Amino acid sequence: MRRSTFLGMGGYDPDVLFENLELIRTVRAYGGTEAAPAWLYVRRLPPDAAHFRGQRVRQAYDDLAQPARLLTALAVLPALAAAVAARRPGPLLGAAAGVVALAEVGRRRAGGGAVFPAATALAAPIWLLERGVCGWLAVGQRLLFGGVPYAGTRIRHAAHTVRALQKHLR
Repeated sequence: MRRSTFLGMGGYDPDVLFENLELIRTVRAYGGTEAAPAWLYVRRLPPDAAHFRGQRVRQAYDDLAQPARLLTALAVLPALAAAVAARRPGPLLGAAAGVVALAEVGRRRAGGGAVFPAATALAAPIWLLERGVCGWLAVGQRLLFGGVPYAGTRIRHAAHTVRALQKHLR
């Protein structure tokens, strides 16, 4: 980002959970553009298991800023419950196979096959189930406690909408 753009837009609100999305949306609201090269991979080292578990609901809380993603995550548990209640494993197995296939397409996109192991796509149904559970827990955090705990405080907003940011920038 150009320094002049950042200063011109007055920075961005750091008091949100999904700071990267907030920054991107603020730049867009200011009239800037985003470059997201699909071929650019950044190596990330996983945290220890306790830290990983501790951030799962907080990361799902980010989806409150992305309604379509949140609704998809929230639909997982009811759909699973309906399939189990109907005692119809076929649709459940079909959905799991579809999720694995979609994950594999994503893994191979933009040279990802050279970066991510082939078995990665097999974990997609488990990740989707975990995200469904954590999505409901994140919504519960929002409704019951007004936000999600982070660094000794409680954060209410995952990120602002572009429309709200445009209104603020005017």
